[in-house]
Amino acid sequence: MDKALVEKARELLNANYISTTLSTVDKDYNVNIAVISVLEMIDDETVICARFGADRTYANLKETGKGVFMVLLTDGEKSKDGIRVYVELIGDYTEGEYYERIKERLLKTRYASFPLKNCLVFKITDILPVSLLKK
Repeated sequence: MDKALVEKARELLNANYISTTLSTVDKDYNVNIAVISVLEMIDDETVICARFGADRTYANLKETGKGVFMVLLTDGEKSKDGIRVYVELIGDYTEGEYYERIKERLLKTRYASFPLKNCLVFKITDILPVSLLKK
């Protein structure tokens, strides 16, 4: 993967912007998008994510294991920037190192009062910019 895109993904995912979403699909190709803003890209290949809701997203991930995180930043209608991070679910924890790490991150956010259900662990399969259009 392109090193610049990896670094951009790390910067944007780890910022935990409210505009971060996770798109998933179930086995019948029904699409779902959820706002997921407590996550961390812990190395060049791995993202961990707090789940305290997003039941449909979770069900889709358990069925297909596939998703796309997107962080979209805009400056009104003047410009846009962001990243798309394609992932595959490789872990689902209710205890352990990853769970404790994301729990600490959750406790530092506006969502600290929500009970952490589990920590989802993803392998990054691809990273693309928000737009591939060229001028």
